[in-house]
Amino acid sequence: MSSAPGSALADLVRRLSLEPKGSDVFTGTSDPAPNGRIFGGLVFAQALRAAQATVDERLPHSAHAYFLRPGDPERPIDYEVDRIRDGRSFTTRRVVARQDDEAIFNLSVSFHVEEPGPQRQIDAPVPEEISGEPYEVGLSRAIRSLGFDIPPEKIGFRALEILVEGGLDMVEAPPRDPELRCWIRTRGRLPEDPSMHAALLAYASDLTIMISAFHPLDFGVMSPGVRSASLDHAIWLHEPFRLDDWIYAVQDGPVVSRSRGMGRALFYSREGRLVASAVQEGLIRRSPARAAPKPT
Repeated sequence: MSSAPGSALADLVRRLSLEPKGSDVFTGTSDPAPNGRIFGGLVFAQALRAAQATVDERLPHSAHAYFLRPGDPERPIDYEVDRIRDGRSFTTRRVVARQDDEAIFNLSVSFHVEEPGPQRQIDAPVPEEISGEPYEVGLSRAIRSLGFDIPPEKIGFRALEILVEGGLDMVEAPPRDPELRCWIRTRGRLPEDPSMHAALLAYASDLTIMISAFHPLDFGVMSPGVRSASLDHAIWLHEPFRLDDWIYAVQDGPVVSRSRGMGRALFYSREGRLVASAVQEGLIRRSPARAAPKPT
């Protein structure tokens, strides 16, 4: 059973406050997961926090990760930080996440001093109205189509409020353009620490970034016979922001090829500032023998 929204956010923030374990090693834990795998966005966010713990006041500007193996939510994760470089302007860290000495995740992250310079961005397509179907409603509908009856309030990720424009199609829907737009914020106030907001956006970015890649196909990410998994993920942080205020995510999926798809996302503040960007490549496999026939 999922926690109430407020307690779910407090629990997530607690999980992003890692326990030190020796020299530059930190330990994190996961919620139980019905699919038996740790949510990849949580491992990404925890690894980013582990790297931050070895850096001064500099904040991350880019992070690039590979998901190596599924993580076991019943076991703790050890994050080993390698202090690659401490320069005058940039600091580089490498983080390996392990369970029982087996690497499950690898992250490279760069930090930058606060440095003024020229500024511009592409036009911001941020609508005036904040609206959309709640993410958990669309996810619950997809789960019910697979034969499980789980109400929206029991769905995970309750620490976040996500409103998807046009609704969330994850099983069977008419093919459409490979695009998805949604509003994201936490269900409650966050600490002032900007690195916590960065880690939570990294967490959130793994939830919807690949969905648009499925839209032109005749099946969805949760269709019977479909297997999907995050392969790698990168995020760039352009400006400070608060995730306890609304962030508008503009996402697309430009290609699916050779059992892999790509998703891209641009994250805007309500004021139209482009605050972050992300790209992910994901595994897309479908077994025709297991796929359910399309409804007539």
